[in-house]
This record gives sequence, C-alpha cells and structure tokens, in this order.
Amino acid sequence: IVVGLSWIPLVAAPVLWGPLQFMMGWLASPFFLFIAWRYLGGELGNLGAGLRTRQNYRRMLDAATVNPHDGEAQYQLGLIYQERRQYTEAIQRFQKAVTIDREETDAHFQLGRIAREQGRLEDARTHLLTVLQQDPKHSQHEILRELGAVDLATGKPEEARKMLADYVDRRPYDPEGLYYYGQALATTGATSEARTAYEQAIEAARTAPRYRQGITANWGRLAQRALSSLR
Repeated sequence: IVVGLSWIPLVAAPVLWGPLQFMMGWLASPFFLFIAWRYLGGELGNLGAGLRTRQNYRRMLDAATVNPHDGEAQYQLGLIYQERRQYTEAIQRFQKAVTIDREETDAHFQLGRIAREQGRLEDARTHLLTVLQQDPKHSQHEILRELGAVDLATGKPEEARKMLADYVDRRPYDPEGLYYYGQALATTGATSEARTAYEQAIEAARTAPRYRQGITANWGRLAQRALSSLR
C-alpha cells in the first residue's frame, strides 16, 4: 500500500510544478515583497509592540512589588494599563505615583487627559494646571492643547481660543490641535479663520507619517465634517 501510494506525488508533480513555480516566482519578486511589507508591516509591528508591552508590564510590576515607593514604576504601570484601556487601574497607578512624588508631572498629565475623556472636567483642569505650573512646555506643549480642549468643553471659548492659538503657533502640524482651534474660532464667530484651521487639520492628517496615520485620520475626518457644516 505504501509503495502504491508513493506514486501519487510522482504523478502529481508534473501537473503542479508549473503553477508552483509561477507562484514561487511571484513570492520571491521585489514587487510582492514590497506589497507584503506595505500592508502587513503594521500588523507585524503591532505584534512586536504587544510583546514588548507584556515584557514591560512584567518588569514594571516586579519593580513596583520590590519597591512600592518607586513613583516611576507606578507611572510606567499606569501607562501600560492606559494603553490596554484599563482606565480604573491606570488612574490608581497614576494617583499612587503622584502621592509618592508630587512633582511627577507626567502622571498629572495623564490623569488630566483621562479625566477630560471621561467628562470629569474640573478634575482634568486641576491636574492640567498643575502640569502647566510645573512645566509649561510639557509633552512638546501638548499641555496647552489639553487645557484648550477643557476650556472648550466647559463653555469658555475665548480662553480656549487664546490657549489653542498659542499651541498651534508652536505645533502647526498637529491635526488634533488644529481641529480644536477651528472649534474655538467657530464658536467665537471667526468663521473664515475656523475654515482655514479645519482645512489645515485635514491636510496635516493626510500628510502625517504613515506610522501616525492611524491616530491622525480620525481628526481629519472630524475636521472634514466640521468644515462641511460651516458651508
């Protein structure tokens, strides 16, 4: 039976060799490799990032366990929880980092961002103002954008306009900041300037580096909708 079955691949080989040779030629071609890298590179990168995140999580958890008064380890653990969208645990870690070290500016910044996203605007303002006092240039001036967004959400468009104008002057290619700036301008009646800000946000999202387009694309879409409503 074994000898009889062994003839099957020998008979099939002449039939399948042509298609297999054709497919292998395509798989080995630079064109195919470029397409595969173009469309699968992001997925492979995400897989690597996930592995690194798990390694960092274990390392930071070990550090926090060995020394519960290590504010930096608590902050790093908070970042990992935040990336996993486990916001309750992230807040607990950031708050612990701030308790250990009141000068932990990064933890205040993340607490402010999470509070703004959750609609706890007064808490967000408290943490963000602390960051502004400790480091006005924090996170490449993103503290100005976050405070401007809080002012918008709390019905203070004039304050938001000033804060965001300062931010956009320093970071003119950030679609998120340009979108918020357009909102502040539109709310204060500066329709023409708002239209320009929205157009710049759309262009900034479109021309962003490939590795950031997953983040910036949403702000481009929001700016496009806001621009359409102005017309």
